[in-house]
Amino acid sequence: MAETTRDYTRSVLSANDKKYLRELPTCARRQIGGEIFFLCHATPSDLLYEYRRPESRLWERAEDASSGATVILAGHTHLQFCRNFGERTVVNPGSLGQSKAGDPRARYAVWEEGRIELVAFEYALEQTVAKILSLPLADQIKADLIHVLRTGTVP
Repeated sequence: MAETTRDYTRSVLSANDKKYLRELPTCARRQIGGEIFFLCHATPSDLLYEYRRPESRLWERAEDASSGATVILAGHTHLQFCRNFGERTVVNPGSLGQSKAGDPRARYAVWEEGRIELVAFEYALEQTVAKILSLPLADQIKADLIHVLRTGTVP
């Protein structure tokens, strides 16, 4: 699914779109009040591709890229969680589409006044399904994508 949708996306992006995306940073560090946030797509040690589940003991270790951060925001797995390790908190906000949490609700996280809230909510899933059905992709890829959307599980 990932390869097929990547290839389709590449085919519809303009050269300027691709240039813009290539030039985006792969991580960010921000300080808000007394908190230092490190943001990445996957993990601090592999910013784009590592698939690290919420229960992985690897989250416990300090990693050079996120050194000094008090909050690490990571994703890639689409599995929402919040775990504390001493002075450091690791958060995966989940996914606003393709949940992998066993139900189709969209998920996100809110940080406010030093507190992190994990939120899940219903969204217009069938509108997304209709858009997938209109794409020029193989029927099995469409079926698999729709399965993920409707069930929150990978086929």
